[in-house]
Parts: sequence; structure tokens; C-alpha cells
Amino acid sequence: MMRRLLVVLAVLATLGFAKTASADGPNEIKLGTLAPADSAWGKVFKAWSKAVEEESGGKMKLSWYFNGTQGDEIAMVGKMRSKQLDGGAFTATGLSQIYPHIIALQMPGLFPTWAKLDAVREKTKGKFTSAFEAEGFRLLGTGDVGIARLMSKGAPVRTPDDLKKMHPFYISGDEIGKKFLETVGVPSPKALGVPSILPGLSSKSIDVINSPPIAAEQLQWAAHVDHINTMASGIGIGALIMNKEKFDKLHDDEKAILKRTGENTGTLLTQRIRGIDEAAYNRLKASKTVVELNDAEKAAWAEVFKKVRSSLKTEGKIKADVYDEVTAAAQ
Repeated sequence: MMRRLLVVLAVLATLGFAKTASADGPNEIKLGTLAPADSAWGKVFKAWSKAVEEESGGKMKLSWYFNGTQGDEIAMVGKMRSKQLDGGAFTATGLSQIYPHIIALQMPGLFPTWAKLDAVREKTKGKFTSAFEAEGFRLLGTGDVGIARLMSKGAPVRTPDDLKKMHPFYISGDEIGKKFLETVGVPSPKALGVPSILPGLSSKSIDVINSPPIAAEQLQWAAHVDHINTMASGIGIGALIMNKEKFDKLHDDEKAILKRTGENTGTLLTQRIRGIDEAAYNRLKASKTVVELNDAEKAAWAEVFKKVRSSLKTEGKIKADVYDEVTAAAQ
């Protein structure tokens, strides 16, 4: 009799919990991104939201703050730490605010192709996942930004000396971008937040960008340049992350849904964004002056990239063990 009573009480408690949860509405997860809502990234994020809502039967809801409305990536990471945001989609700039050494996957000259990056990322996945967990964050999926190209206004950038004569910038918090300009010899490199780049191009206070073509198009930068280099100057990585404390409080079925759909979203982002970036590159080549480098010019940039990578290790921007593991995996 006592056992039967306990079973009944347990069932009633469960029903009571379900009723309360339903009355309180869906479990909302607040996510931030710099991407505009109608961009290629935004469309994928909306599809993710729909999948989570459908698979959870309306018990979970992903609420996105698009277009940097929660601030730049540095600000958004700060809001994740203070529990104002639960997660979001971040480039290496934001990811490095959590685990600085993640930028090893974005070292210039080390990844000539997406295939090479994929191979290295698979080999080092465990190290980076554990590192983010230790910092209180959960990696839900990957989502790359594109292959960066130098684009300029008024003149081509063929050599590092050409870049010194122009007005470049690096994105605030981007250690590789900063070190790249310092290594080239740009005097007093300028740091800009993403929202400040378009006004800078419009006012002509900056006249060169180092960006994936997809970002240049989606963020309206492309209209302000007239030259594009065919040399890949780097690969832009990204990831979907969430505050671990918030994730751990979810029910097991909610965790499973978020984990599965997050991985699927990362895969979709990888496939779609890379294709769109390549298409954007071809469009820009058709509308801009294409800058093909000769062997001597390529060698000059390769030497700059090598010095940047070395400095990142010797200055402690990338831990020696992370640097060594990533570079070994890239061989």
C-alpha cells in the first residue's frame, strides 16, 4: 500500500511540474549574433529556432538578437558571463574572449584549404571542447565565416609595403589581425568594432579590408572597394556556444535536442556559408579589379604569415601545447 501511494504521489508531482512548466511558458534561450536577420547566417539561425521549437513540442524557444543589437562580440561574451545572454554565434574574436588559444585554428598561412582546416579541427576537437567547458561554456556546433581576401579602394595591395601606405584596421579583440598589421609595419594599427567598419569605409577613413567575400557583401562593405586579391589571407572560423550553467539546468531531453540540432546547424552553416562565400568571391572578381600576385609577392606574404604565427606563440597569445598540436595536425 505504501509503495502504491508513493508511486501515485510521484506521478502527481510530475504532472504538477509539467503543468507549472507549461503555465510558465517555453524555456527561453537568448542568443546573440552580429549577423543581420536576413543574412545567410540569420536564415540558418531562424531554421535552428524552428527545429528546436518543433522538436521540443514548444517547450523550448531560441530567441535571437540579430545585427549586433546586444553589442559587439566582446560585449556579448560579457553578457553571457553575467547571464544576460545564454549564448550565440561567434567568430574567433568572440570565442577568444572565452579561450584565447582558439585562434590557433585561424593562424594565417597554415590552412590553405577548407579540407585542411576540417582535418585539423577534427583532430583537436577534444582539446578545445574541454577548454571551453572548463571556462563555463558549451560548444554546440561550428560555423565558419569564410576565406579572407584583401580588398582595397583606389589601389591594389600586392605587397606588405603596399598595405603600409593605406589605411587598414583590425577588428577589436582580434589578436591575429592586430599582430598581422604590426608585423607588416602599419603605424599605429586602428581597432574597430564591426558596426564602425561601414561608416569608416563610407567616410574613407579606411580604404582596405581583410575579409571573407560573404561578409563584405552581407555587411555592405563590398560597394566601397574596387580591388580584390586572389590570395587567401586567412580562414575565418566560428562556433555556436552556450553558457554551460544554463545548458546543465535543461532537462535531459532538452539537452539532447539542443545538442543534436546545434550540431546539425553547424553542419548546415559549414556547407551553406562556404558555398555562398565562394559564390560571393566569384561575383566580386567579376565586378572588381582582380589582383593576381607573382611568386615573389606571394613569398613576401608567406614570410609575414610565418612571422605572425611565430609571434603568437612566443608572445603567449597561443599556448605552446595548443600551437604545437595544431601545427602538427596541419602537416
